[in-house]
Amino acid sequence: MLTGRELSPDKVPIDSLDGLRGMAALIVFLSHTSNDRIFLLPFLDCSGIGKMGVYLFFILSAFLLTVPFLRLGDAVTNKMFLLNYALRRFFRIYPLYGAYLVVALASSILLWRLFDLHRPVGIPFFLSWQDFVNHVLLMKGKGVTWSILVEFRYYLVLPLVAIMYSLILKKHVGASLGATFLMIAGCQLIWPQSESLANDTRLGPYLSIFLLGSLLALLFHRWEESSLADNKMAALVIEGLGILAGLTLIFMIPSVSSWVLGEDIPFNYYHKEFLLFGLLWSLVVFACVTGAGGIRKIFEAPALRFVGFVSFSVYLLHIVVIDLVKRLGVDNPMQGWLMLVLTLGLSYLSWRLIERPSSKVKLSLPAPSQARLYEKSFRSVG
Repeated sequence: MLTGRELSPDKVPIDSLDGLRGMAALIVFLSHTSNDRIFLLPFLDCSGIGKMGVYLFFILSAFLLTVPFLRLGDAVTNKMFLLNYALRRFFRIYPLYGAYLVVALASSILLWRLFDLHRPVGIPFFLSWQDFVNHVLLMKGKGVTWSILVEFRYYLVLPLVAIMYSLILKKHVGASLGATFLMIAGCQLIWPQSESLANDTRLGPYLSIFLLGSLLALLFHRWEESSLADNKMAALVIEGLGILAGLTLIFMIPSVSSWVLGEDIPFNYYHKEFLLFGLLWSLVVFACVTGAGGIRKIFEAPALRFVGFVSFSVYLLHIVVIDLVKRLGVDNPMQGWLMLVLTLGLSYLSWRLIERPSSKVKLSLPAPSQARLYEKSFRSVG
């Protein structure tokens, strides 16, 4: 199966984020199956929580990608590092994303003709040539691809945020907190929270979530350098905050809220609370990497880490599997489990054939000492 850091025995705190990323993928999967009234367990109604998983992806991406910049210190503007950052981000996303779009385009052109259908259809969705070009240029998103556009746009902003933390604010916690909260306040004024933000492909409405993730990276970086890293009481406090945040997130599952409050909560009731989701997930992530260890152990489970390493494939491909199983007319209590197994199997193949090879693309590094620095900085990046 997976080897290396994916399932390594090394108990590096950041490894738990692999499992947390797997949880994010499962949240999206469970939301989409529950929306079709397909449940892995009779009581496991996860309708309306897909955005919760996407917001976790946003926090994790910002956190994991900002940490290497902060570890470089004054060398954060090094051209080779920035080029490698851009190259790795492109090859982390575009090979699988491009293949996904090619399949959609090809099926849209051929499928309805081959089966003599009355209208064009595509897998996972219909794409015209113009749609294809717009998707490749990150100008348009359909289905689950909307979040890829949002995240890729933050990749362009993230180096500026990291440079601000490192060179302008000198990694000062107070100044960084103030600057970040001012930017978040500005985002809330320009792009206020609204239920109309469903699958909005603009970066602006979600910029606050990404900024929280980058700020979290700064706090983690300073935590590592401070005496708090060895303070057991501080770790217990962070662990407690993470647990409370996790329980709050569970309560914000609409079916759970309905059960606790004894009234019907609409499935999209919490969709507009993306800043609250960002704050809660930030506490969970911080507890994973700095807490007493309880939350960390949960997300270091090999099964969750496996899903974490194929999470991008799971995110893109689960819709195809769900649609295929439904079209085949498979209707039994194990339908949801069949969808999950097929999704994980197909995602593993996609990871082996596309994601893993393409993620290794990088520029040659200049000198051994500098190469070691880059490798250490990129160690935590998926």
